[in-house]
Amino acid sequence: MIYDTLIIGAGAAGLAAARELQAAGQSICVLEARNRVGGRIVTDRTYGPVELGAEFVHGDRACTWEEIRAAGLRTRPWGSKRRFARGGRLLPPDDPIIARTYTLYELANTYTGPEISVADLLAGHAAPGDPALGFALRWLANLEAADPAHLSATALARERADSHNGVGNFHLLDGYDCLTTHMAVGVPVRLNTPVARLIWRPGSVVARMARGEVLEARRALITVPAGVLRAGRPAFNPPLPADRLAALGAIGVGHVTKLVLWFERRLWPEFTVLSTDGQIATWWPVPGARTPTLMGYVGGPAALRLANHSESGAIAIGLAELTMLFGDAVRSACLGGRLADWSRDPWSLGAYTYSPVGMGDARAILAAPLAATLYFAGEATVTGGHIATVHGAIESGRRAAAAILADGPIPTNF
Repeated sequence: MIYDTLIIGAGAAGLAAARELQAAGQSICVLEARNRVGGRIVTDRTYGPVELGAEFVHGDRACTWEEIRAAGLRTRPWGSKRRFARGGRLLPPDDPIIARTYTLYELANTYTGPEISVADLLAGHAAPGDPALGFALRWLANLEAADPAHLSATALARERADSHNGVGNFHLLDGYDCLTTHMAVGVPVRLNTPVARLIWRPGSVVARMARGEVLEARRALITVPAGVLRAGRPAFNPPLPADRLAALGAIGVGHVTKLVLWFERRLWPEFTVLSTDGQIATWWPVPGARTPTLMGYVGGPAALRLANHSESGAIAIGLAELTMLFGDAVRSACLGGRLADWSRDPWSLGAYTYSPVGMGDARAILAAPLAATLYFAGEATVTGGHIATVHGAIESGRRAAAAILADGPIPTNF
């Protein structure tokens, strides 16, 4: 059988595209290397739903809501009570460090000048030893999964301005994996099927699997994460053009490590998110878990440093820092934990992408169809304000599907 379109990857982008193409009458097949759908969406249910990957619905107008409502999933708004801790102690809400941190953070998000890195921008507005500078840089490193020394303040502010997903953040109380499971209903997905090589020419794609199987199609949509594409998986024959490879190399692949800790009782004051100067840059309570649960989140280079520890070592670090903050009872109340290291995940090789200084229009170049045969989707191909998000990935899959359908049948003498 020769399919109309092969889709490589069963994450949010691949599933969104598959549904559009299937609804239009195309014969499709989704090939997924993992033993599950969802890509960088994965939910741990040891003590109720806890997200090891994507966690939030960003904005009350994100396209994700269409899927949430269709699946009948429950949500809860995330609060806005941010606390700060320095040297193992909570700062009072009126500490001047906090006000300076917000000022620096907003400066990066609203910058309009010549291209400059976030680190260089903020260094010009704060003394090197100012703790507010450290808090602001860690806050932005976490959000963008980026090294602030490379993160473009110009691109960051433009992406914020271009966003039209609304306001607020929301948790999926039933687990984010329920969303992609619903999206996959009726979609022909083959799990445990990594594609080793794509042999292509205009109007023809041959996918060779790692186990030797071969599938043919007229077109292919590649939704593989940028980190995996940069590692040469799958291989393309002939290789992708030089401008496409350069674009792929110019996009920043970010790093995130998440540390989940479960407790038999709550031992911390109320907060939505806690920013610290410790190795675990950010903590927040998980609302959908059955037992009190804290999520530790580290983005950028610090994520790699935490992930260099074993899971037990990372748990020990987290408990030591929480003990300083909330007392010795934290240790005896801990039921266990789990570490999620997305940079070593073989089918991710990074968390989500960011926009470094000098990236230019690399995302648009990567997103452009190639010879009406190869198409690309995923959050790395998003050119507006929704990079690094599930709703951006969904939008990219729909965009790629529309391009495939608009191109129509490929002439035999292409």
